[in-house]
Amino acid sequence: MSGIQAKSSEPNWTWIIGGGLGAIFIAGFMWQLQRPGVKRVEGFEIVSQYEYPGDAHADLTRLNPVPVTPTAAISIVPVPPAVYEPYEPPADQPDWLLQPTEPQRAQAIQAAWAAHLGWPVELQNRLGQRFRLIPPGIYERGTIPESMAGLLASAPADDAHWRACLASSSPPHRVVISRPFYLAVHETTQAEFKALVDRNPSWYCTSGPEPHYVQQVAGVDTSRHPVEGVSWLDAVDFCTRLSRSDAGELVWPQDSVPRHSEMCPQYRLPTDAQWEYAARAGGVSNFWFGDVEPQVTGWFGSPNNGRTWNVGHDTANPLGLHEMHSSVWEWVADMWDLEEYRSYRHLPLIDPRFHVDRNLPHVVRGGMWPDHRSRSFDRYAYDNDFQTFFVGFRISFSPLDFAQ
Repeated sequence: MSGIQAKSSEPNWTWIIGGGLGAIFIAGFMWQLQRPGVKRVEGFEIVSQYEYPGDAHADLTRLNPVPVTPTAAISIVPVPPAVYEPYEPPADQPDWLLQPTEPQRAQAIQAAWAAHLGWPVELQNRLGQRFRLIPPGIYERGTIPESMAGLLASAPADDAHWRACLASSSPPHRVVISRPFYLAVHETTQAEFKALVDRNPSWYCTSGPEPHYVQQVAGVDTSRHPVEGVSWLDAVDFCTRLSRSDAGELVWPQDSVPRHSEMCPQYRLPTDAQWEYAARAGGVSNFWFGDVEPQVTGWFGSPNNGRTWNVGHDTANPLGLHEMHSSVWEWVADMWDLEEYRSYRHLPLIDPRFHVDRNLPHVVRGGMWPDHRSRSFDRYAYDNDFQTFFVGFRISFSPLDFAQ
């Protein structure tokens, strides 16, 4: 018996504690890897949101997370005033587009920026899509609580989602668009989408999925109608394909010096902030042309015969963009949160994009032909894979992607 060593029944606490701490460290490390670049500042979280190349500086301050519980009883809750920090446009650049700006002045600023960059005001790619240069500027995004209270009072009490989307466009806040960008003159058409993707998902076409909508366009050439029936994922896929295709190469005007005629931009959906900025075009009213909703063909009401129509049908805004109001809703890059606008604490926001949770729906802008929710500040939201007959998209790119 003397040659046998008895084993201790006491647990090895050194190994147990060390293993537990190691497991906690590994779990915490993996959790951090999955987060979208978050750091704590004065009790708030700074979330790096902008995923596109060349725009990594676009951070914003917000409470995170924010519970989203849309209900019919949406009310405007006062929020503490945001802290505005001084911001001045660079002195070595042409004038920025500020509010309010008259249409002719907006066009002059647009032309000055084209000359400054050495790019034309309008460009086209080989797919045939036209783009207008949007200069940098500063504007007020959203609408004031007083107006929002009236809008909520008149909104259907049983449409909880619309009431939540409507409420999410207040309070107003200053936004800086610090980088020029090109935005498509009109929404992507059925012909453009089919030429690149080799299918037409639209409901208003001869191959549409629902007979009722097919009947609405019987005998009508819908190739120049906006493509609809596309999800946010479809729109992003279109941008990706175009960025990698010869069809995305730029075609410079004959009177311009071609600098990048054989280069393809990085196409993308505009951000929510870029979309509203371009739609307002220096204006401060509900629509770029004023506060009164027009009741003519190409905008709202029955004259459209219950269907979509050719892009470019309406009058372009001062920056040369068509169908920024009505036609079809347009997907933008940002996700949607009821409390987003209310959560900002440090302003102005510089080139923001709201992207914090892949499970949130995405914003659509611009309204649609059957109804009047088409003001510059109106926002709606749908899941990434949502598809229907009144949601399409337009695309954009930045000339600074080509900077040497």
